[in-house]
Amino acid sequence: MDPYVVEEDPGVKSVRNIYDYYKQHRYETIVMGASFRRTEQILALAGCDRLTISPDLLKKLQDKEETVIRKLVPTSTVLPKPKAMTEAEFRWEHNQDPMAVEKTGGRHPPVRRRPAQT
Repeated sequence: MDPYVVEEDPGVKSVRNIYDYYKQHRYETIVMGASFRRTEQILALAGCDRLTISPDLLKKLQDKEETVIRKLVPTSTVLPKPKAMTEAEFRWEHNQDPMAVEKTGGRHPPVRRRPAQT
């Protein structure tokens, strides 16, 4: 069995990407991670605006002796907000992210080729 590598966890990667994106573009929102199965996932997202943690995992975290190190920190780099996407552009980008497709149940019909840039 392959060892678990939290940095490669699709959920952890997804929350990190979302967090970084919203902080870089200075969107006024709260990023919240959820549906954790392991304490490693929670610790990898320390610093996220909000995390929903089950009582089971809270107890496991409470029993740990280690110091929690903040992993997510808002960037000082500010990027301009991107231009609006067309629906076809959104579907293309969405379908490039396996985690997004899995979590939405693949409800967006596939786009087989990149839409023309406008």
